[in-house]
Amino acid sequence: MLRAPVVVFRLRLGWLFGKRLLLLSHVGRRSGRDRTAVLEVVCHEEDPPVWYVAAAWGDRSDWFRNVKQNPNAAITVGRDRYRVLARVVDIDRAVRVHGEYVREHPWAAWFLGRMLGMDLLGSHPRLLAERIPLVALVAQVPVGVLTDTVAPVLGTRAETQATYDRIAPFYGALEGLWGGAARAAGLSALAAKRNESVLDIGCGPGYALSELADSVGPDGRVIGVDLSSKMCTLARRRLERHGLSGTGAVVQGDAAHLPIADGSCDAGFMSFTLELFDASEIPTVLTECQRVLRPGGRLVVVALSKHQPPPLMQRAYEWGHDRFPRLLDCRPIHVERSLVDAGFTLTEVRELSLWGLPVAVAVGEAPFGARG
Repeated sequence: MLRAPVVVFRLRLGWLFGKRLLLLSHVGRRSGRDRTAVLEVVCHEEDPPVWYVAAAWGDRSDWFRNVKQNPNAAITVGRDRYRVLARVVDIDRAVRVHGEYVREHPWAAWFLGRMLGMDLLGSHPRLLAERIPLVALVAQVPVGVLTDTVAPVLGTRAETQATYDRIAPFYGALEGLWGGAARAAGLSALAAKRNESVLDIGCGPGYALSELADSVGPDGRVIGVDLSSKMCTLARRRLERHGLSGTGAVVQGDAAHLPIADGSCDAGFMSFTLELFDASEIPTVLTECQRVLRPGGRLVVVALSKHQPPPLMQRAYEWGHDRFPRLLDCRPIHVERSLVDAGFTLTEVRELSLWGLPVAVAVGEAPFGARG
């Protein structure tokens, strides 16, 4: 019975509950898988948007233990969705919120008290706050409005890793159909040379990596980095099949914290990878790219490009990303602006169309000054 409202939210009928209930989407602390829970809104503040929810069973509530370990989550309230940060409320604030809830919703407090075996109406608010922890869900970025701002990324690193581990066996065929031509354009723009050291960030099953290894030759070096362990395994096997293991290496890692030495690469390559990061993290990823590149080194980014005003396919795709973020995890970003803001000098930008979606192939030169 308690799980029944989840079905209502999944049918996109959550608006029937008004603002009294919300759907919390979070990550299991052990499994790393997507988890959901429908919770009552104990209190809501408008500016900044914060929703308070109660863990009626305390640490016996799985969702409560999950968000304490990983506070990055998302909520659906009515027809709106938000990225939120979950924070356990301090005892003094919890006392005030519990007191207000009991005064405003006595019948709900009575019913909850019966379920918990305690008298909520007759108990002091401090006793409630100690028995029933409160969690504040603080809105980070609202989702669903197509503006010039870049749509947020709702998934966590664990979710992204799990997704790409699952699709790794057939990702190569899909990626070739989806973005093979754009990837080829990016490799052409990079023009890797003999004896160079090249980093492929988000290398996937290694299609670009093997081509880069051919280009740099036996005295060059290519390194692939990917968040997915299964993608890394496929990339290593591809290098082995092509006799390129001596030239290429694959490392599992996060592009926001590249496991690569400072100034060790002549060039870097990213194909449909940068747009997997939230807008707030893109500068971090590009700063990491600068760190590992030699001064004056070049970086090629192939990514969905956000145009304004948006063409029809971009609007349709962003609508799909908003409704099905796990399926359409990439989304259009400001490619050139991101590179320039990070300190790169743009030397070339090519505009492509991918099934009607704008794609940018941008070449940036790393600064000669001190790295971040």
